[in-house]
Formats: sequence, structure tokens, C-alpha cells
Amino acid sequence: MSGRGTDLRKRLVVAAGAVGAVFLIGVVGYHVFAPGETWLEAVYTTATVLTTAGFSGPIDVSRDPGLMVFTVILLFFGAGTVVYAISIVTAFVVESDLTQGFRRRRMRRAITEMEQHYIVCGVGATGFAVLRELISTERPVVAIEHTPERVKRIEDEFPDVPVLEADFTDDQVLLQAGIQRAAGVVVCTTIDKDSLVTTVTARQLAPKIRVIARAGQERSITRLRQAGADGVVSPALIGGMRMASELVRPSVVSFLDMMLRDTNKNLRIEEVSVPADSPFVGRTLAELDLHARTNALVLAVHEPGSESYTYNPPETERLRPGATLIVMGDPATVRALRGACDGTPAPAAAG
Repeated sequence: MSGRGTDLRKRLVVAAGAVGAVFLIGVVGYHVFAPGETWLEAVYTTATVLTTAGFSGPIDVSRDPGLMVFTVILLFFGAGTVVYAISIVTAFVVESDLTQGFRRRRMRRAITEMEQHYIVCGVGATGFAVLRELISTERPVVAIEHTPERVKRIEDEFPDVPVLEADFTDDQVLLQAGIQRAAGVVVCTTIDKDSLVTTVTARQLAPKIRVIARAGQERSITRLRQAGADGVVSPALIGGMRMASELVRPSVVSFLDMMLRDTNKNLRIEEVSVPADSPFVGRTLAELDLHARTNALVLAVHEPGSESYTYNPPETERLRPGATLIVMGDPATVRALRGACDGTPAPAAAG
């Protein structure tokens, strides 16, 4: 919830404490000023005064001037406190509803304006990591999650990310998330059946979209690929490879971890496609001098129609239409490189 909502919660606690304190003072006061009466009668009389229900309770306040003065003071302060508490409760309920309503409308409006965005289906532990990475690399993203607790966590940590609290296996929900305008869908659910259904639905709704699915069991990998997933990730297999790498090449793993976690540099290994009308076509890497122009480091080149990569390409490497550059850089650097490749150069990042 927003800062305004947090302030209301604090005021709600204060109001509840004030009502409790006034009620306690009333009970003790009536028991002291009317020593012959029981505690229950004191409680009943206090409740009658604070709710302004009348003075026909078991304690006759008119028999003693002290009781009358105490009742007047309790009535003014107590009734005022109760009214204040009721107003805070009302404001809390109304504003919470309004805030959620405004957020939902703003979210729907934001989604309708999004293009080439990414949809994260299921935001558990894996989905949250995916969401954090997409946001860190400045990708537009929409999250779909049906669990209220997870939705609240997303709203608290990423308040600018549109979230649909719904079932991502429903085709109407995927359409609401703008799947027909999206660049990719990642299905992070731990239930392979739901992953399979969502993959098939996404492929039917957007045949050209890139679909990445999570496989909980190894036998589901083939099924998901047959269902239309462009990529399938098995946390068990990835985890095993990571553990082996930690064992035999710890320095490499430490380097990659530091690269991914360094918030100052925010370096990533990205890919940049070279379209047919790009000014890069037909030119060598030496002629382009990409590191000087954009601060990007070219790690490899993938030629169209080839299954292999040219690693650490020489400066004489000449780029062909449809080639893909594998580069290292921060989001600003990659953005500048893509702009230069498309013929609309953006300001380069500082070296």
C-alpha cells in the first residue's frame, strides 16, 4: 500500500488504543466513584455512555455530583474519541478500495499502451527472479499471478509493474496482458500441466511470440517443446550444472555472479540483431569500432542460417544481414548499440 495507506494504518492503531484507554478509564472511574457497584456494572455503564445510548444503566449517575461530573467529562472525551475512531476506520476501508480501484484502472490503461513487452506467468521464487532480471535490464513487463500474497509482494517491491491477479492458463487473461503485442512469455509455474496448457494457449494466441517454459520434471521438457515452447528450463538441470561449476571453476562463477549483482555497472550479455537495412551490413568490426562508439564489447557473432558462433571475432569480421551480435554491456550501452544498428543512434554510455 502507498505511504498514505501506511499513515492510515498508524492512525487506526492510535485510534483503537485511544478508545481502549478511554473505556478503561471509564470502567475504573465508575468503580471508584460508585464503590458499591460491580465491575460488570461499571463496564455496562461505560459502554452506555460512550455509545450515547442513554443513562438508564445500573449505576444512577444523578445521585452523586462526582459521578455526574465524571460522566460529563467521559461523554465529551469518550464520544469524541469513538467518533474519531469510526472516521478513521471508514477512511481506511474507503481509501483502500479506491486505491485498489485506481490502481487496477491505471494498470489496465498501462497494459493497453504496452508493446514488445514480456509477460511473466506465475511469480513464485523462479518467477520473482525472472521479474527482477527483466526490470533490472529495463524491459517492460506484465506479471500474472493468482495468489493474493504474491500479488501484494509484487505491488510492494515493484509498484510500477502492472499485475493481473488471475489464472494465467485462461486465454482471456493472456489477452488482457497484451500477449498479441508482446515480445515474449515466460511460464514459471511449478505445475507442469499448467505450464503445458499455458504454452499451447500462448502459441495459439500469438504464433510468433517467444515462449519460455519451466519444466519441473525432465520428461516434461520434450512435451513442452512439442507444445510450442522456444526454450525449456529445468531448475534441476541448471542447478546441477551450477553446483558442478562451483566445484571445478569457482572463479568463473564468482565473476558471473558479481557481474549480475553489481548494481553500479549492471552488466549483462545481450544480443543485438542486424536487420537487412542496417548501416552495419557489409562493414567490418574494425570499420564500425563499436566499443569506441557505444562502449559495447563484442563477444561473438552468429551468422544467419548457421548453428555455430564466431567467438572473439576478428576485426576483419564482416557483418551480413540477419547476423546477431553477442555483446557485453549495461542497459544504456546495449540501447545505444541497438540504436546505431537500426540507424537511429542513441547517446552512448560513459566508458
